[in-house]
Amino acid sequence: MGTRHFVIHFAICALCVTALDSNVWAVTVGHQDRARSLYQVVVSLDGQGNPVLPVSVYKGAKRVQLRAKGGLRVLSTGGGTVSVSLPGPEGVMVTASEHTDGQRDHWVAVARAPANDMMSLRREVQRWKSFGHKVVPRGVGATYGLKGRVLDTRRTVLCLDQPFAEMRSARIKAASLAAKYSRQVFVHVELASPPAGKLTADARAGVTVQADDVMWFEAIEGTLEVTSWGRKGKQSMLLPGRGYVTVGAKGTMVVVNEARIETLLEGVVAAEIFASAPRAALRAQAVAARTDLLAKVGLRHRTDPFSICSDVHCQAYKGAKRLPAKIIEAVKSTRGQVLTGADGRLVDTFYHAVSGGHTENNENAWRMRTHPNLRGVSDLRPGVPNPLANGATQAAVKALLDSPDRSYAAASGRNKRALRWTVKRTPKEIRKHLQKVGVTRPLTGVQVLKRGVSGRAIEIELTQLGGSSIRLWGELRIRRAFRALKSSLFLVTPGPKDRKGVPRWWQFRGAGYGHGVGLDQTGAYGRAKLGQKYREILSAYYRGARLEQLY
Repeated sequence: MGTRHFVIHFAICALCVTALDSNVWAVTVGHQDRARSLYQVVVSLDGQGNPVLPVSVYKGAKRVQLRAKGGLRVLSTGGGTVSVSLPGPEGVMVTASEHTDGQRDHWVAVARAPANDMMSLRREVQRWKSFGHKVVPRGVGATYGLKGRVLDTRRTVLCLDQPFAEMRSARIKAASLAAKYSRQVFVHVELASPPAGKLTADARAGVTVQADDVMWFEAIEGTLEVTSWGRKGKQSMLLPGRGYVTVGAKGTMVVVNEARIETLLEGVVAAEIFASAPRAALRAQAVAARTDLLAKVGLRHRTDPFSICSDVHCQAYKGAKRLPAKIIEAVKSTRGQVLTGADGRLVDTFYHAVSGGHTENNENAWRMRTHPNLRGVSDLRPGVPNPLANGATQAAVKALLDSPDRSYAAASGRNKRALRWTVKRTPKEIRKHLQKVGVTRPLTGVQVLKRGVSGRAIEIELTQLGGSSIRLWGELRIRRAFRALKSSLFLVTPGPKDRKGVPRWWQFRGAGYGHGVGLDQTGAYGRAKLGQKYREILSAYYRGARLEQLY
């Protein structure tokens, strides 16, 4: 008689065992349909009362291997009511089949504000009514409790009263309204139905586990080792805590790490700042990252089966791989500490690599309400003259770039290539990037129309061959238009022109790396190196914010 192969299927039914043939057995156990709930998960607590958050690790995976030195436990639900233990280090290979795409609604959004800001919302409703458009409110964000404290991240998004089935149609409508009324208009996406499919996990031990839509895994001992094969090739990561694999878009899979926030933060801090940084800088980063994680709950990835992504968009995250003792200490010593504003809400603790000598006001980086704790401040050392003190004019920016860098970031001795930089971009190099913002002909002129308090360009005018021009708003859009500039704190100079009057290249001389809002990570390094404590560092970059022990 040959070796028996077991097929275990987690489905929505009672426990049953069926003999398929002499060598194959199928075991079907109770499996709650939690696929939709994955898109609504906020913050949960584990058995010891520690806050837990789902963070994406890999998206677009075609195959996923999971293993652990002490063996795996495959769970029927996130609660682990029924589980299958697979001893040994071999692990399982997970694939997806019988895929059905999910459906999304694409709303044209004209405004957004905190849910309790009724004055701003009424004003926008009346504004768009005067334009002849009916708008309806859509809710995002969440309320959740931690250790007796209720946290509220809810926002109201005002949208035109009918959604589009396709993103392209919604974008065209949004662009039309933005151009007509000179207002910020964007696309707000909501999940109508999640993708579905069957997941199969094959183990070398002769066991196959199957489940509809989602499957949970945890290491019997230690950490999970996850390897993904997908659009970015082969990638591997060690994960703390529990993870799940769920059906994603176009027949692919999504891998999510479900772990304690404090454990996740160890990986986030390791990915965000130099491990060699002084302890005060690491602690400041830990508090900022913790606050950011909790403040973003329910606001991002509303159509994804996780709360936070592991890209720079949310939080850079590298799992549990080779974490220095200093990183772990920084997280543990600040456990549960967050920053709150005067209204008691969590501060949106943005951070960036290098400010360039001055941080930026939040409303200049993104079209959002002015935040009192996110004011741009000088990051030059005491006694150093600030060229931007009387305004970020063209001449003031030139004076900043011409002067020796005496910022706190420069005092760190790190990230030197981001302190001051010069790059050239040829028309060929930037053609496809400019096309994305509506430029269809070669550029003959680039003019900065408006700068933020840090000197960053926040509105520019692009003149095309033939004389037509396009205005571009937003520091990130500006950076991307010229093929990923380090920041929009720059002076631009055209090179020699060809016979048609088109510059052969554009030179950008600039400073800083990133949007410039909130904590300057390299500046925090320099401040700590010069003796500042983490509370001082946080107070410098988030003016007026209060450090609070949340749990």
